[in-house]
Amino acid sequence: MVRSVSLLSQNDQLIQNPPQTARDSVVTDTIRGLKRISSDALAKQVTYTSAGYIKNDVINKKATIVNQAVVNYDNIKITADSIEFDMETSEVFAVGLPDSTGKVSGKPVLEVGSQKYETDTLRYNFKTGVAVVKVIVTQQDEGLLRSSIGKMLDDGTSNIYRSTYSTCDAEIPHFYISLPKAKVYPGKKIISGPGHLVLEGIPLPLYLPFGFFPIQTKSAESGIIMPKVHYEEGRGYALTDGGYYFALSNYFDLTLKGSIYTNGTWMATAQTAYNKRYKYSGNFSFSYAKNISGHKGLADYKAFTNYSLGWNFNQDSKARPGSRFNASVDMSSSGFDRNNSYEIEKFITTTKQSSISYSKSWTGTPFNLSMSMNHSQNTKTDIVNLNLPKVSFSASRIYPFRGVGKAGSGKWYKDLQLQYTAELDNRIVTRNDLLFTSKVWNNMQNGFSHRVPLSLQFRPFNNFSISPQVSYEGVIYTQKINKTWDPYFVNPLTGAVNPTVVIDTTRGFFYGHALKPSISTGYNPQIFGIYQFTNPNARIQAIRHVIKPSVSFSYIPYIRQLATKMYRKVQADTTGRTEEYSIFQGGIYGTPSLSQRNGAVSFSLTNLLEAKVFERGDTTGKPQKVNIIDNFGINTSYNIFADSMNWSPISMVIRTTLFKNISISGSSSFSLYGLDKNGRQTGSFYFSTDKKLMRLTNVSASIDFSLDRLFEGKNKRPAAQVPARIPEGSFSQADQASAAGSLSQTAATDIYDDYGYMKFDVPWSMNVSYRVDYSKSIKSTLSQFLSLNGHVALTKKMDITYRTGYDFIAKEITTTQISVVRDLHCWNMSFSWIPNGTMKSWEFTIRVKAAVLS
Repeated sequence: MVRSVSLLSQNDQLIQNPPQTARDSVVTDTIRGLKRISSDALAKQVTYTSAGYIKNDVINKKATIVNQAVVNYDNIKITADSIEFDMETSEVFAVGLPDSTGKVSGKPVLEVGSQKYETDTLRYNFKTGVAVVKVIVTQQDEGLLRSSIGKMLDDGTSNIYRSTYSTCDAEIPHFYISLPKAKVYPGKKIISGPGHLVLEGIPLPLYLPFGFFPIQTKSAESGIIMPKVHYEEGRGYALTDGGYYFALSNYFDLTLKGSIYTNGTWMATAQTAYNKRYKYSGNFSFSYAKNISGHKGLADYKAFTNYSLGWNFNQDSKARPGSRFNASVDMSSSGFDRNNSYEIEKFITTTKQSSISYSKSWTGTPFNLSMSMNHSQNTKTDIVNLNLPKVSFSASRIYPFRGVGKAGSGKWYKDLQLQYTAELDNRIVTRNDLLFTSKVWNNMQNGFSHRVPLSLQFRPFNNFSISPQVSYEGVIYTQKINKTWDPYFVNPLTGAVNPTVVIDTTRGFFYGHALKPSISTGYNPQIFGIYQFTNPNARIQAIRHVIKPSVSFSYIPYIRQLATKMYRKVQADTTGRTEEYSIFQGGIYGTPSLSQRNGAVSFSLTNLLEAKVFERGDTTGKPQKVNIIDNFGINTSYNIFADSMNWSPISMVIRTTLFKNISISGSSSFSLYGLDKNGRQTGSFYFSTDKKLMRLTNVSASIDFSLDRLFEGKNKRPAAQVPARIPEGSFSQADQASAAGSLSQTAATDIYDDYGYMKFDVPWSMNVSYRVDYSKSIKSTLSQFLSLNGHVALTKKMDITYRTGYDFIAKEITTTQISVVRDLHCWNMSFSWIPNGTMKSWEFTIRVKAAVLS
């Protein structure tokens, strides 16, 4: 039975189940009947309950509550097996009680708002708000704070003595930081004096001059980032990625990190991340490194710098409907990833791309605007391409005559389509070392282009279409060229007279335009062939072959009267031979009109092979569709009006997937023309010189599959039959025999195979990729690689990942990386090893899981 008592804050009187008095019908003076409230009385009511008994000592003004005692005052709650309340001093003393075995249970628990404190003994004064406790345990965000003595003050803070702080939730923590003295600001932070780390009960020589532990759960807190231990053969030992994290606000932060090597190499990195809900999010980073290789004073010594810049900005779609701003910037010096990255993907990547873009569309109109700045670089060749900026304006497809005449009249002119596109571009092609110099602007190319196509499409019969089109195209350039023949040109290097074509460049604004009529046709039928098996019990019920031939023709006439004069003639050699050239030669948008008519016929053939197959053990009676060949295609084209080499290369491709796992693909390219002694393609057919129809130029093939999926069906068992994983640890032979004897016959069958060997039941994966590439021009080149990657989970808390390969041409193992991750309950340990290649190194990291100490 639960007993309940209330203590009123008037005259310090305890009232238990006060008797009800009958109401008097005579009106009395209520003001005169009130009793004066003591100045020492509590401001609010104290209530307490018990599952055992409550003993009230009215003379000494004390109450003793035993067995699951609970005392409540305002937002304060105290629970214990024994509580003594002194009504004179408004003080509570709480302890636990021993049971029949001598074990103390029902120890005091103090709850103040959302904070909870577990103690051995508790003395709390409701008037002053001061509490003195012994052996207090409290949860502070991700950490547990254990103290021998604590004193809670009326402002909510606590002074604690002989304390330990740990994020390990084990009864005996695997590690803790010993704090002789500390002060706790609930929900905010813990500040302490000197402390040291204790691991598995052993004090380590790792001392802290002071301690600061953020415990705010609603927002991030600033703190130290512990470095990782790293070793590299060329640069020695290192501490990498150590620094400090600044929680500047709820919207953005700042991280400063650094790495230092024993040979003098160092790198500094600044990173910031920002996020404003329904507005934008992103991050920015900049790294600068000074790299040293070799030994100072020797010929192999080199010191050089590298940089890396990254920026991402994503605008929320709700921020500004109809417009969008995005940024994705990834640029660096050519050797940054090669010298400062330990991710194999980055190490082998040779291209980087960046884009900063803004787009705008007007609702209810066909108009769209986009502006962008683009960057691409090849870290192998050091070539950088920039667009600063690129602006595009377009009007999507418009049917100008759809509103003319009656609806549904089927008039041909109602299908006329009109579009408009305009583009302004400024391009720079330069080297990486010239990127931030004034010379970069000397290589800028710019131009403007706009195009207005008016088109129509007819379909006289199925799979055949005719599309006539008239297009107006115009360009604006800031320069044009003029070529002249100079028979007396003097070579400035040799001083010799060398007749040649001289090119003069004139700067200004020059406009050229052309009206280009064209017509294109296409025929794209589909042919089906089906073979139906007569045996209804056969697994394969039918095979279907789909053939998709395609023939298209396009023709663009050359009508000089519809274009400005953009082509001129110049003498090309001493024989008097002339050549035609464009005054906009080399322009980024080319020349609007062609120098001659153009017509091409394109051919392609696509094949698909499918089957309807019954799965093994099928009970539905419905066959499944299986692709035997996903695609087998061939294509080429023929230029009718070309002077020579009218046929383009013949390309072939094949792709299939076997058993829903093994992906096989291949491609090849052939030329119909031969080569001269310098390896240049001639206009003569290959058959006329070598009596062979085609000349192979390149071929590639690849096979990809997951090895674990090949064994998946054989080893898969129902979940109910999979035995529980044996707990980690080392066992003696007697322990193993005892454990084996306790297993049921069914469980033993699941663990061991028919020959008495334990079944392999470890989660694992292995992805296998094989690729071969062959190309032949002047000199044949062949590359052949085998790549492996995957993981093995040896235990529930240990995972090994790997990546390796073999180069069959170089006859060597490619860059290999092995990583081991171990879950140590409250810690994470990782070890990464690259045993070969230029990235040869190892890295060891052990860190606390909890974010507050990471």
